[in-house]
Amino acid sequence: MRRLLLVVALFGCKAKSDASSTSAAPSSVSFPTSSCGEEVITDEGIGQLRIGATVESIKQKCKVVRDTTVNGAEGMPARKLAVAFSKDTVDTEIVDGRVWRIAVHSPGIRTASLIGVGTLNQRLLTLKDPHGAMGEGGLFVLTPQHCGMSFRLANAGPRGMRGDLDKAGLRALPIETVVSEVLVFGCHPRQVRVPAS
Repeated sequence: MRRLLLVVALFGCKAKSDASSTSAAPSSVSFPTSSCGEEVITDEGIGQLRIGATVESIKQKCKVVRDTTVNGAEGMPARKLAVAFSKDTVDTEIVDGRVWRIAVHSPGIRTASLIGVGTLNQRLLTLKDPHGAMGEGGLFVLTPQHCGMSFRLANAGPRGMRGDLDKAGLRALPIETVVSEVLVFGCHPRQVRVPAS
């Protein structure tokens, strides 16, 4: 009888140990190591995630954590991939099975000159011929120095909502105005087939 109780007690301890090891949650979220290449925003993409690349090639080279269809502009369905890098994930909009646009929403991934989410508008003013333009409900800064990307501004205040701004207009924005999103669309626009209605 004592032997039977010892076996039951040992089995119970082992089961409790196994349960605690499998139910322990990680203390912080970490992104998987990506084979998607260099984690620097360029005018044509980020690493192997390039404007014009096919979904199949992206899934072979990168870690795609989500492939879904969402309501896009004007309620139209839009296919989006969430692609993981070691520092962050980025949203990728797909048109005709190819990468059409990439959106970076947090500061983990930046350009080679360290411009990205959180960069002050004042830093954008040091780029070549910056100007502001309204689009998709926000104010974006564009510059020929980065012909394939735009920088959405947050905290631009009511002045930023008046339409296009030249460099002087951008300089007049509140000091706390920062980049809230980087969009990459490529320097060489690709023809996109518009579905027949």
